[in-house]
Formats: sequence, C-alpha cells, structure tokens
Amino acid sequence: MKKTLQNHKFLNYSIIFLLFISSSMKSQTVFQETFGTAASTTYTGATSSPSVSYTQFGGGVVSTAVIGTGTDAYLNMITNAVAPAVGTRPTFCGTIPTGTGFNPILTSNTNVVTWTVNMKTNRLGSNSTTSYAEGKNFMCVVLCASNNGILGNTTPTGSDGYALMYQKNTVVGTQASISLIKFHNGIGNSSTTVDAQELCTISRLIESPALTAIPVTASFAALSVKVVYNPNFDSWQLYYREDAATATDPIVDPTTGTLLLAGTVTDATYTSTAMTNFGFIAGTQTNNGNKSQFDNFKIVLSTPPPYTAPPTVEKRQVFNSTPIPMVANLVATGDNIKWYATATGGTALATSTALTYADYYVTQTISGTESERVLSQVFVGDTGLKTLPLYEGFANYNVSDKLILMNNGASTSNAANAGTGLGSWSIIPTSNITDDVTIVTSPIWSNTVLPTATGNAITFVGSGVDPELNFTNTTSGSLYSSFVFNAVDAPTSIVASTITDPNYSTPTGFYSFMAQSPSTTTPGTFNNDYASAVMFRKNMTTNKYNLGLSKSSNSSECVWSTTEYDFNTQHIIVISYENIGDVVALNQVAKLWIDPSTSTEPAVSTLYQSQPATSVSRDHIDRIKILQASSTSTPTLIIDEIRVANNWGQALGGASTMGITSVKTSELKMYPNPVTNGKLYIISTSNIEKEIVIINSLGQQVLQTKTIAEAINVSNLNKGTYFVKITEAGISATKKLIIQ
Repeated sequence: MKKTLQNHKFLNYSIIFLLFISSSMKSQTVFQETFGTAASTTYTGATSSPSVSYTQFGGGVVSTAVIGTGTDAYLNMITNAVAPAVGTRPTFCGTIPTGTGFNPILTSNTNVVTWTVNMKTNRLGSNSTTSYAEGKNFMCVVLCASNNGILGNTTPTGSDGYALMYQKNTVVGTQASISLIKFHNGIGNSSTTVDAQELCTISRLIESPALTAIPVTASFAALSVKVVYNPNFDSWQLYYREDAATATDPIVDPTTGTLLLAGTVTDATYTSTAMTNFGFIAGTQTNNGNKSQFDNFKIVLSTPPPYTAPPTVEKRQVFNSTPIPMVANLVATGDNIKWYATATGGTALATSTALTYADYYVTQTISGTESERVLSQVFVGDTGLKTLPLYEGFANYNVSDKLILMNNGASTSNAANAGTGLGSWSIIPTSNITDDVTIVTSPIWSNTVLPTATGNAITFVGSGVDPELNFTNTTSGSLYSSFVFNAVDAPTSIVASTITDPNYSTPTGFYSFMAQSPSTTTPGTFNNDYASAVMFRKNMTTNKYNLGLSKSSNSSECVWSTTEYDFNTQHIIVISYENIGDVVALNQVAKLWIDPSTSTEPAVSTLYQSQPATSVSRDHIDRIKILQASSTSTPTLIIDEIRVANNWGQALGGASTMGITSVKTSELKMYPNPVTNGKLYIISTSNIEKEIVIINSLGQQVLQTKTIAEAINVSNLNKGTYFVKITEAGISATKKLIIQ
C-alpha cells in the first residue's frame, strides 16, 4: 500500500545542500540527449541511444552551436528568419523511449525517476521592461507530458504534465527563478494572455529563491537542474545550481557536484496519466541574439532510498523574549522531532538551547530513517503590546525578511492561519494574502528634524497585506505619528482613474491611524475605522504626485496638498488625530504636516480636516496601519522611522525618551558580574527608568523590578547562570548574569 505524505512546501528562500543519490544506489538511464559534439544548422534526431525523432511547433527553428573548444554542442532555440506568427514560441518535442523500464504511469514505477538538464539564457533577468514582465518571457523543459501538444493551441489537444519553468522571480522583478510547475492543456502559446502568469502563480509546485547569477547586468546565466519523483509518496523535489554566467563558459554536467534543494512537495495530479513525451520551449524571441539554450537532458531510474516525509512546521514562529524561549518551545508535527541550527551537518540542538532570531531546521525520524530538514524562521523579540511613546526603526529585523509572513493560505475564511509578523506587527486576515512588505536597508535620510535614523526600513508596491502595529488603546486626548518616506517611482501599473478624475490615478491610502472594534451586526468580524489616513495620487500629465489627508480614508472626501512632489524625493510626514472620544464629531480633528522644519509643533498644519461630508468620530484608536490598497494606485514606497506618541515632541523623537533608539550594549553597564554580595547595578547614559526581568536557565522568570541607578537585590537567587532582560524606552537588551 502506498504511504501517504502530508503536503508541505519549503519557503522560497529555504536552501539545503544535499546529494540525493548515493554512489551505492543502482541506476538505469532511460534516455539522455547531449545534442552531439559538433555544430550544425539543423537538428533532426537524438545523438545517443535510444534514438528519438522530434517535432517542431510554433514556428521555431532549432540549431546547435559549439560550446567552448568545440567538444560539445547544445540545443540553441531562436526565431525563424521569417517572423513567426504572433504569440508563437519555438518548441521542440520528443517521445520518451519505451522498453527502458520507465512506466509512463508515473505512480506505477517501482523506482525513483530523476530528470536532469542544463538551461541557459541571456534574456530573463537582464530585461526589466514591461514587455517581459513575469510570465511574459520564459523558457521551459517539459519533463513529461501526456502527448506532444506541450505548447498549447496545437494539434493534438494540449497535453497535461510537469515542467521546469525558468523566468522572472515573483518578487524580485529583475531577477529570475526556477520553478517546478504542473500544466493542463499545454503550457500556453499566447504572449498576450496570462497563460504563463497563471502557471507561475496558480500551478507552481516549488520555486527557488531569486537567482543571484541573473542580475540586471548579466549577459548570460546557466543552471543545472534536477527533479526527483518518488512514486511511493508522490513526492517531488527540485534541485538547482547556478553555473557560469557568460556566453562562452562551458555548461556544467548537471549530474555531478552539489545542487541546492529548492523544496519538496506532494502532488499526484497527473501521476495516473500516461506520460509519453518531453520537450523544450523558448520564450517569445525577437532576434538571434536572444537565445534559450538546453543541454544534457537525462531521465534516470534508481532504487528508492529509505525515505521519511518531512514534518509539518509553520514558516515562521514568533516568541516574546520574556521568558527567554528555548528549542523546547518550537512547534512541529511529526515523530521523534529534532531541531538543527544549520541546513546540513552539525548535531541536533538540546531542548534547553536558548532561541535567537535565526533560521532553524527540523526533522522527524520514522523506523530509523531521518527526514530532510525543513526550515522555520524563528523571531525572538519584544512581541508584547506596545506602549506609548513607541519607536519602530526596523533595526531588529533582517534585510529581505517579510514583515508579515502568511501561514498556509490565510484569508477571511481561514482566519486561524493569520500571517505571523516580526516584532509586534500583525494583520487582520483578508482575501488578499500576498506577503510582500519587505525589510530593506535604510536609505541615507537627509532630514535635520528627526534623530539620526538607525536600523532598516520597509518597502512595498501595489496591493497586498496591510501590516498593523498595535499599541495601548487610546480613548481620549490626541495621537501623533511621524515617519519618513520616499515614493521611489510610479510603475506603469499606476493608471488614470476611471471614476474620480482621469487626470489623476485613483486616490489611495498608504498609512493611517486605525481603531478596530467588534462588529455589532456580524459576530466574529471587526470594524476597521481609519483616522488621519495619508493618501496618494499621481498626476498623469506632470508625472508628479500629491499627498492627501482623509479623516476616515474615504478618498472622495480627501483634502489634497497644493504642492505636487517629484518621485524619488524624501519627505517627513506627521499626522495627528485630536480630541479622541469627543461627543461632538466636529471637535475631532485630523491633521497632516509635510516636511515640518522645527521640532516644535507649527501653528498651522499642511492639511486639516474636522468634518467631511460624512460624519466621522472615533471613541478610541489602538493601532497604525500600513496600506497596500491597489495594484493600479500604490507606488513603490520606502517607509522608515515610525514614531507614535501623545504629543508632537515625542512623535518627532525629542523632548522625551523617544530620542533613545536602542539600548546599546556599549552604553549599558551591569555590574558586578559575577555577583557575590547580592547586589546588582544597572545603569545607562540616558539615566531613565529601566524595567528589569531576570530569568533562570530553565526559562523561568525569577525576578521583575524597575530601577534607574539603585541596587537590585538578588540575594534570594540561587547560585548559577541567569539572563537579565533590560527594557528602556520600549527597547530591550538581554545580558548574561552569573551569581556566585
């Protein structure tokens, strides 16, 4: 009876170095194609046994060219001298030889099936125009298909099967990735439809990280790729290696050396369908200088190795640093779970090992066979509810991390799998689950009003999840928030409004105070009441933009700045919402300042709104929200240096503890260490109150107190090693303490 394997995908950025097939494993070559050892202008058949005849589709001409010293050749797919029909793609299809031990019904094979191939291109990463956006320009190797209609729009009807797609990465638009996809009724033939786009976003099984060998400046890039199918579990694995990145470098044998594991997934969609064909497809080409090249295609059967399915684990696990979390606190579903600090090698971690903000890898062991390691990103930080004043400089997060990481398809209908955020960031699950607010290195901010920026920043564009940062519920008085931002560009996706004013893009918010409250009409849901929403619109004629203010995020009632701003310029924004909870809605005021020049609140704000046409009042405000409202309205934004407070001075980082951006080890003194007389002193250059929490080696809190410079009595603590968490101005640091 076939074993079952719970479906699991690795993170796009999970990388595991692994050689799958050992030297002792028996293997049998079903078919291999090296495309000869000499150049020729046409290619009519296989050069190695067993021979195969090929069929060409889509107007493509196939030729071979010598690599390097002329000892090898490859398949070089370019366009006809006569331009092909619109939407056609050069395609080269062959039949998988029979009588080789390979069963066309994949799930009926008794052996593991392994495909290896080289793929080389000079177009995918270097071209960043909209004509070759994700999905519009690709190259494919069809591993197996139900007939020779691999392209689609061909005779016979398009096939079903599995393929490798090499194209622009889903997140990094100027880089490429390699994906294992499944396709139905052909890959897709029209460059004017979303055929390939759908293959990437809907039918992708596994995707590699963005490939570093294909930056904007690269002229050529080559991959060695391997796909392994285990019929006992219907499991698929995708391996890849970035090889030479120049036109003249030789292609590297894909069956040798170490490849990276992009991921593992279970899929039985077409495993009961006879797989009779394979093939190669080039993207839309316009001249002979833009080539898709293939070599060393090989299908091998091998004895299945001992195999255990990986355990199930969330992509990210978040822990408050109080008490200090340990490996024992990590969660994964499986048998005989082990956690590691590295993707390969090393020993399993002890359950008492303290966790840090890092990647951890988990396995399960069944019948003596340990599974592959599955990655889970662990964040350890101050994840409690923020108090005011607060500061977020994104210093505690790693560049390229997602601010919110979606868990297993969160949505309004699957709220239990809400996205996990870094720090105290979170989301309300919606139908949009694109997790694309990314941590980036801060630009050099050139303002003179705020304290010097520290840490990192966030960037986003278009539509996606809307991260929230919750703080202590405020029911009266006023709130202020400042941040720095740069509208880097206005991508072509930003289009003129068809509803409000065709001279501008549709107004959209990107930052706001918000109050969340339970719905009185729909139990289990919440009302999201925006306050002082910062709005954006592009002038389609001048290619500049306005900033606006809406008391409630209603774009039709937004007031706009008279000044238009250039893209890729830096600005300071301050918003306020005043007189929260006032029973007279007119007294509740939203204000916005653009580039204030003083740390003292100006008498007049840039924008002001007290009473729009629709009556707006808020009885509380408890969070700020980053908005990714629209793929046709939101520009590429960088946001940094977020502060929230009850007054202007604190919101701009002055006249309060907000000027402290971190508890720096170099400015923090804890002595004596070891403690021998029962007294511990903790002081800092700021000389303000600090909260002290002491935790023993078992992760148990044994003391909590506050101090400025007074001695802390630790005489009741037993001898041993402890951890001291020091929180000052909302920022925490942890130090090791020994008591003797």
